[in-house]
Amino acid sequence: MIKTYKNFILFFLMIIVILLFFLKKYDDITTKNQLDIVVSNNIELITSELSQQKKYALSLAILFAKNPHIVNTLKNNQPKKLKKELDILIQSISNYTKQKNIQIQVHTKDLKVFVRSWEDKDTGLNLKSFRKGLVKVQKTQQPFVSNELGKRFNIKAIAPIFEKEEYIGSIEIIIDYSSLKKRLKISGIQILPIIHEKFLNIALTYKDNKKLYNYVIIENQYNENIYNTLRKNKNILSQKKLYYEINDTIITFVPLGNIEKETIGYLVARFKNSNQNFSYIPSYEYKGIINDNNFNKNMKQRNITIK
Repeated sequence: MIKTYKNFILFFLMIIVILLFFLKKYDDITTKNQLDIVVSNNIELITSELSQQKKYALSLAILFAKNPHIVNTLKNNQPKKLKKELDILIQSISNYTKQKNIQIQVHTKDLKVFVRSWEDKDTGLNLKSFRKGLVKVQKTQQPFVSNELGKRFNIKAIAPIFEKEEYIGSIEIIIDYSSLKKRLKISGIQILPIIHEKFLNIALTYKDNKKLYNYVIIENQYNENIYNTLRKNKNILSQKKLYYEINDTIITFVPLGNIEKETIGYLVARFKNSNQNFSYIPSYEYKGIINDNNFNKNMKQRNITIK
């Protein structure tokens, strides 16, 4: 009787242990599934915001390509006058949208630098050999936007400029990732843009920037939390998994490719592994950036490509 009772207790304990084991496995699977959803939602939010930035830049490029002052100064070879006009446009954007990371470049029809809003050098520099987005717009004479590699790696939206149906050049709106970083911060997401060091032969602006093993950080003011995490955990850069758990945070990567779909770099994203705060990020507002009806006259209907 006593032996039977002991066997019963032992059997009961074994059942409890087995149940606890499977409950733990089930809990782990459930937790991982929930975490997968959090990561997927955050990646979707990042890519959506990146797409919005591109659309915003492309909208400005198309709008400014119709600016009669820009058209006339390009046609009449008046770079100094155009430079002043670009300064006015950028100031208007800053006043109405609070976005201060926009730069403008105007090119001649043979893809040479005509005017840059941020500097007065390199006028006449031929960009054809390394600016594939410009070549594409010259060939198709259609607006185009992508993450493009040049002396810098950022969002470049390009629109052709016409004067009486004649293609006379193009205008380019350049936006870095600083605004994207600020907007994602609202939802508890931190990002660090990096590119592979093998592209530094083109992206000369970053040759003295902070290195991270085989990558280089393309910001002067970067997120040190992400940098330190990657520095201490080099294996994360191998990206053998969709995401990595480090203490109470998640690290994941969003690829940044060029117009040929080659991965140039990544937005490294960091957020809490319990992050459920998918806050609404207000859409871009165009509160009268330009108050000139002439910009909308005789608009050509052209295909628009976003990469």
